Amino acid sequence: MDLVDLINTRRFLGNEFLLWLWFKSECFEAQLHTEEHDTLEVWIDDALTLEAYLAETERNTISGGSPAYSPEAKTALRHGKRPTKAKLGVVKEGREWSFNLKAEDLSFSGVKIPALLSREEEEQFYERMFLLEELEQIVGTLYKEFLAIRLDVHAWSTLMLPALKDWVQRDEVCTPEHYPSAPLKERLGLVTHPHLAAGA
Repeated sequence: MDLVDLINTRRFLGNEFLLWLWFKSECFEAQLHTEEHDTLEVWIDDALTLEAYLAETERNTISGGSPAYSPEAKTALRHGKRPTKAKLGVVKEGREWSFNLKAEDLSFSGVKIPALLSREEEEQFYERMFLLEELEQIVGTLYKEFLAIRLDVHAWSTLMLPALKDWVQRDEVCTPEHYPSAPLKERLGLVTHPHLAAGA
């Protein structure tokens, strides 16, 4: 199997990453915790696209407001569609980014970075580069957490998949209790949320 074939056989991971991020963000009201970046706010902003796995023409594009909380989005999930692109918002230490993330290759587009603090043109260039790199690191950290769960057969099949299936069928907004934080911490050492760490 050459590299292109290998990449093509792993494209589903991007869809599952967006699905997991959507679920986790809803459970914790966008307040996520990572060891590398401490507490972050991460949410699906005002654009979300879902497609059927085998038919790209079967597509739902939901925009405006809070598409992740719309009945249309949940209905699409129940019909077997998966997120292929989402506009995400990220806040860290009061600084906010927004960008489109494409599930197929985890590429960014339409990136808006926080306001620049530098005044000199050269310094602004380096600040922009730093902010873009920081955003890549944040998404990379979240993807690393997802992969830790996805690549552990027990964590994914026994803990995460049932929680995801329950969420897809649930009409009400989920809460931290719907995310398998305690068993994931026991299995993988993942601290999902600092407020849950002590009791998990």
